[in-house]
Amino acid sequence: MADNVWKELAYQAVRQVAERQQELTPDDIWATGLEKPLEARALGGIMRRARADGLIEKTGRVQPTTQRESHSADITVWRSLIYLAPDN
Repeated sequence: MADNVWKELAYQAVRQVAERQQELTPDDIWATGLEKPLEARALGGIMRRARADGLIEKTGRVQPTTQRESHSADITVWRSLIYLAPDN
């Protein structure tokens, strides 16, 4: 089980990615440099929390993960509800 410090770091990583990207996947969260806990599936609970808090929503699409240890398993593509479009 991931500890509370990791959970907060993971949640903040999800928030930051959701502010920068219109769509995101767990791979985008790992790409921030977030350290993986013993059970990487712990990120699923963080994504559910972000959805419950209104940060993201499911798109209904999946794509293969880029995480080698997950052997191309399908992961959810999420839509950001807090995307901050760059000023032009």
